Amino acid sequence: MGVWVQVGLVDDDPEFADRGIRQLRRELREFDTRDVRTVAPEGSKGDAAVVGQVAIALGGAGGMVSVLVTILKDWLVRRSPQQRVTLTIGADSIEVDAATTEEKERLIEAFLRKHEAS
Repeated sequence: MGVWVQVGLVDDDPEFADRGIRQLRRELREFDTRDVRTVAPEGSKGDAAVVGQVAIALGGAGGMVSVLVTILKDWLVRRSPQQRVTLTIGADSIEVDAATTEEKERLIEAFLRKHEAS
């Protein structure tokens, strides 16, 4: 299917992180042209829906990076400042924390654009 990006939300309160990632998954599923899946971190046990990660397919027609950046930007505004967001594509990952909303947006967009042609 092409390139997948995993988005994770890290918080001291796993229930709060779970609610946040479920909200993101709902927002992403509004774009039914792309596949969105719940993922469990490697080696974890239990229901993947409660571990705070979601995977989004970037393959296919162009423009998904721009859409994903817009969705993540809006979603990040509603997150608490102490939460950390992780993005992983293959063996490459970025963790964004303690940054302004604008800095987070620029970092995430640069990371996704780097992998857009993959």
